[in-house]
Amino acid sequence: MVVIVDWLGRGGIAHTTEAWVRERAVRGQATSVVTRAGRELDRLVPDRIGAGARGGALIGHAEVVRAAIRAVRERTKCTVVLQGSVLPQLELRLARSARGGGNPVVLVAHESTVTRRSPGKTRSYVRLVRSADIVIAHSSFVAEELFRRTGRRDIEVVPLPLPLGLLDLLGTAPSVLAPSDVPVALHFGNLHRDYKGSATVQGLAERTVPGWRFALVGKGAPARATGAETVGRFLDPAELVATVAGSDATLLPYVRASQSAAVVLAQALGSPVIASAVGGIPEQIEHGVTGLLVAPDAPVEAWKDALLALSDPAERDRLATAAAASVRRAHERFVTRIVELLP
Repeated sequence: MVVIVDWLGRGGIAHTTEAWVRERAVRGQATSVVTRAGRELDRLVPDRIGAGARGGALIGHAEVVRAAIRAVRERTKCTVVLQGSVLPQLELRLARSARGGGNPVVLVAHESTVTRRSPGKTRSYVRLVRSADIVIAHSSFVAEELFRRTGRRDIEVVPLPLPLGLLDLLGTAPSVLAPSDVPVALHFGNLHRDYKGSATVQGLAERTVPGWRFALVGKGAPARATGAETVGRFLDPAELVATVAGSDATLLPYVRASQSAAVVLAQALGSPVIASAVGGIPEQIEHGVTGLLVAPDAPVEAWKDALLALSDPAERDRLATAAAASVRRAHERFVTRIVELLP
């Protein structure tokens, strides 16, 4: 039995958790999930415990920790998988309780550090990484950063899986973008986060790129952007899938990135990706083969040149086909390794 604790219950990590559950179920392996009640993951998996629905960020997180401790104690033997870290100061209680009961702890480190600001987070995260029986990273970039921060050498690098639940939604809803015969370059995600690089896409749209239109979609997208269509809200998952699948290129001008679930989704749905060569992104995209990489801090003109290189539909199809095959192979490696590590 594996108990996965998914602290947030939504977004890219939640889709990774769902892939764990579904691939293990195919092989007859039992998996239970503890997560935030009322969120996306709480509806996606059958065997789950929801907690912290009425609390704020801190209280809700503490409730998930307590629910996970109870769930582990109720099982005679299990492996505890922690999907990332939000407040390691609290999560250490769960790790200590699990290991005290003879239950191994696996930490899936989606980042090399904790992004949320809180006193003592860095020291606590280092302790959490060092205390886990197994640490998994989804890119060599994160593994190397963790080694530098913690001295831990035995970190497993396992690719991000396909977002199986999202892919199942293809064809169930329309795109949020207006129909057009002009190819669309899409920038999507939680665009209120400054590392997404939305300013670069807005700069492209303002300058115009012959033969292309632009769209910025997701929470934080501007109400208006010169030369671009915008949808500034969270998209229903089915809408997101339709919108990405209907695009002709995906633009991801990240300022920083550990790895990107957006890259995986776009590749799986046939939208050629142009992304910044930062962090673990070059591990997901082979330049000129499965997508295009643009140097970090490159000027807008470099992004314009990359997009013009995709003006030919045949070139877009070539990259999209290779990328789709690559991400499927990565998913197979993910499945093989998690089954080996957690039979």
